[in-house]
Amino acid sequence: MKHWLLVFLFVTLHIQGQNISSWFTMDNGLPQNSIKDIVKDKYGFIWLSTDNGIVRYDGAYFLTFDKLAVRDFHFGAFYGNIRNDSIVAFNNYEESTILINKRSPLIIKKRNKENTGVVFYQSDNKQMARTTSTELDAATNYLIRTKFGVYNINHHNIVYTDKATQEKKSFSLAKAKKYNFFLYNDILCITDPSNTETHYIFRGKDFISKKPSILNDPQTKIYWQQLTGQVFLVNNDHIYIITGSENNLELKFKLLTRYDKFGNYRFGCIYYDDKFQRLYLGSSVKGLNILQLTQFYTARKNIPFIDDVSSSSLPFSSNTIIDAHGYEYNRDGMLKAHRFGSNDKYFMFYDPQGNILYKHKNFIFRRYRSSEYKVADSITFSGTAVNSIFNSGDLYGISKTDYTESFLHVFNNSDLKRPNDIFKFKGVVNSFLKYGTDRLLVGSTNGLYCVPLREKKIILIKNLNVKSIFTTKDGNTWITTNKEGFFLFKNSHLIKMPLDQQQYLASAHFIVDDPFGFYWISSNNGLFKVQKKQLIQASTKKNSKVFYYRFTKNDGLLTNEFNGGSMPNAYSLRNNEVIFPSMEGFVFFDPKKVRSYYPDSDKIFIERARINNHMVYFKNHLLLENNYNSADIFIDLPYFADSSNLSIEAKIENQDQNWQKIDLKDQRKFTIKTLDPGEYTLKIRILTTPDGNYKYHIITFKIKPLFYHTNVFKAGMLVILLIIIVLIVRILTQFIRRRNKVLKTKVSNISMELQETSQHLENVKNHMLKESEYQKKFVDAINHDITTPVKFIAMLAQKLNEEEDLKIQKEYFEGIHQTSEELYKFTLNLKEYNNLYTAEIYTQEEFSIHEIFESKQKLFNEIAKLKNNHIEIQNKNNITCTVNKSIIACIVHNLIDNAVKYSSESIISLNAKETADKITIKIEDEGIGMSHEQLSYYNELSRNNDDAAIQFKRYGLGLHMVINLIKKINAEIEFRKNTPSGTIIEINIYNQNR
Repeated sequence: MKHWLLVFLFVTLHIQGQNISSWFTMDNGLPQNSIKDIVKDKYGFIWLSTDNGIVRYDGAYFLTFDKLAVRDFHFGAFYGNIRNDSIVAFNNYEESTILINKRSPLIIKKRNKENTGVVFYQSDNKQMARTTSTELDAATNYLIRTKFGVYNINHHNIVYTDKATQEKKSFSLAKAKKYNFFLYNDILCITDPSNTETHYIFRGKDFISKKPSILNDPQTKIYWQQLTGQVFLVNNDHIYIITGSENNLELKFKLLTRYDKFGNYRFGCIYYDDKFQRLYLGSSVKGLNILQLTQFYTARKNIPFIDDVSSSSLPFSSNTIIDAHGYEYNRDGMLKAHRFGSNDKYFMFYDPQGNILYKHKNFIFRRYRSSEYKVADSITFSGTAVNSIFNSGDLYGISKTDYTESFLHVFNNSDLKRPNDIFKFKGVVNSFLKYGTDRLLVGSTNGLYCVPLREKKIILIKNLNVKSIFTTKDGNTWITTNKEGFFLFKNSHLIKMPLDQQQYLASAHFIVDDPFGFYWISSNNGLFKVQKKQLIQASTKKNSKVFYYRFTKNDGLLTNEFNGGSMPNAYSLRNNEVIFPSMEGFVFFDPKKVRSYYPDSDKIFIERARINNHMVYFKNHLLLENNYNSADIFIDLPYFADSSNLSIEAKIENQDQNWQKIDLKDQRKFTIKTLDPGEYTLKIRILTTPDGNYKYHIITFKIKPLFYHTNVFKAGMLVILLIIIVLIVRILTQFIRRRNKVLKTKVSNISMELQETSQHLENVKNHMLKESEYQKKFVDAINHDITTPVKFIAMLAQKLNEEEDLKIQKEYFEGIHQTSEELYKFTLNLKEYNNLYTAEIYTQEEFSIHEIFESKQKLFNEIAKLKNNHIEIQNKNNITCTVNKSIIACIVHNLIDNAVKYSSESIISLNAKETADKITIKIEDEGIGMSHEQLSYYNELSRNNDDAAIQFKRYGLGLHMVINLIKKINAEIEFRKNTPSGTIIEINIYNQNR
């Protein structure tokens, strides 16, 4: 009796391990953890009945209707008619009736019980009510309606009344401890586990089967949803669904999955969505569990301490593969270990005799088909490490590398003894493909190369980090790279293919084409499916769109990360299953059976909006107040696959130039950003086919204008503006008249001011003439002073040229040096004077006189020491000044320079003191001093305000410049003799307000 169970157990051990299980509770979307019933409406939405309201699920979001005007939110099973868009739910004691119609629940008057429900019961003469239990109670009267008649079951007696003829038929059941019953396609099925019998009753005729089956097994629990007609059988954690019946009325079952410890979760209701291959399990205490039944099968070794990272493999039979370790797999896992040993698992291939070649370090192993791959020999390659081995057509290759460059040995037979050619490449050679009759395509970490074998040369096609080069069954040649995308190589041209939106295909691994017009592309983040014609069209048309469909762990993969870089990497078996290696094992799938999901264009509804956290319903047009804070327009569509494959785009006309992809996240909605008042048109499109067909929806919405945007307000403002203009014109006219009177008075005053200004300009002109005259005299003095030293230098140079005595030549050199040095200093003074002459007298910042003394002391100390002079600063007090610092520094500099120049074995004193109205700077030296004539000249020059009377004499430029600067800052300077020798120069700088 249990033999059939063993068969199912073998199949489902693999299935359960790869189903994707997702739990939903109060913590992640549900209003309550007790799920009473599950059903799908005619629009594709899933409805849940809970103890805290009715819930609608669209695949991404649970929308709870818990604000209905009822007192009791504890709801039970669903009844009604799905096709007629009439799903009914009752709360406790059937106080209120909820009708789910047009995707929303509403309260209705209690309907006649005969209009909802299939099975009713009556106990102790109480009113008849609906029941969802599948266990027959001997003390209960049951009424079961079918399409053709009605069954009344009382104790063990069954009476059938035909609807058409009202003919009655009676029969009895054998006494048993327990009966189970359900209705499937008008077949009343009653199971008798104790007697190992199953009754199939159709239109009053009882067909009895005494054959042991899952139906009459005592361990079987039956779940029957009367509204959907789905019947599930759970036996030893295996879940089956009834799919039909044979001619003899015996039912057929389909194994859906195996669920470990099913009985521990207190599941009370089940629903299976065949379209999306999802199984919904409602628990009375733990919430909702959704099982995504796998479309993929991942074969693993499941050997402790051995990883399942898969790489290269070869087809071994019609439905099995073998890897370089000798493990043989089918889609359910490892079947046999052929014990090839521990080898490199990245490269392997068959030779023409069907022997398997693979490598281990610097050894190439060949396992012989004739020995059933038990016997192997090896070929040893010495020297540089063997990195990879290749086979393409009738050519074979071995790549040896030191990881900076590689040597590719090309053979024309599989004995690998003597290479026909050896080619050198930069980087590590990863791939090798015979292209045409006499060319090789070679890929390395440094580039893609073409090698014409006859010409024996290497041509770089493009600098790429190549991963694999291969040809699909349709004859197209592809190149995949590390992070640089994948390419089609056609007519000797490399064409880059467009990537997916997330750019995962920038590191694509391998491509397999199926017989149904699709390519399958593995990557580091998912498996992609795309139409062949779209990729080929993209190679010729620049802006041609390509629509990729991505499969992930949500579809049953154990990991999103596939493996690449090995050869062969992916291929099809004779049974049409496709193989891809992943980081968790080899992925098997039948491309014919794998479904890709797109929204049904007839089941997309845009009718809800949330405005300022208040939900409103609309039809094609939405009205927004001008002070709205947020407005979300919901795109309601039943889509239960991976949301990353759901493409929804929107744009507002005259606002958005391009379509904007809507970020789906937890809810499918478009948020209206802040816009000016006015009328707008929102266009939303949803991708509904892999061909790129969209379903378009147009929603108009209006944002009410503020009061100042209305026409009435604008007209009123225009009238007010006209009145204001008239008033302004009148006021301006009066103002102009008064202004004219004032202007007449002002003209008279201005005339007088112009006379005064003319006089002032005349004074300025005279002053400028004086300045010009002063500059002319100053230039004459410079010319006079500079002529003599230059002439003297020329004379010494001539004598130096004629003199042969070295001692006298040295004296001439010293004379030239001293004269040149003086001349250099003279020119420096000219530049400094030129800058200071136009400088501002006063500045905003104060400076310290003592700071200038210290600066000049450091500057002249070494020069002074040459003549045994000593510069001293007396009264080191902090006297500050606001006169231009550069002018004061220049004055002090020239005076100290003269003192040092005309002194020897002398003390040069620097002193400053301050009184209420002035600052006095005194510089004394004990040098040769000035003559009486010089003292008189400079004192007279400093006191004379008539610049026209100044006649520059040959006493040097420095003191003339000092006196001119003294006058510029309105200061006073006095020159007098020092006792016993030397000169005292005293400068008085008066306060600015003096």
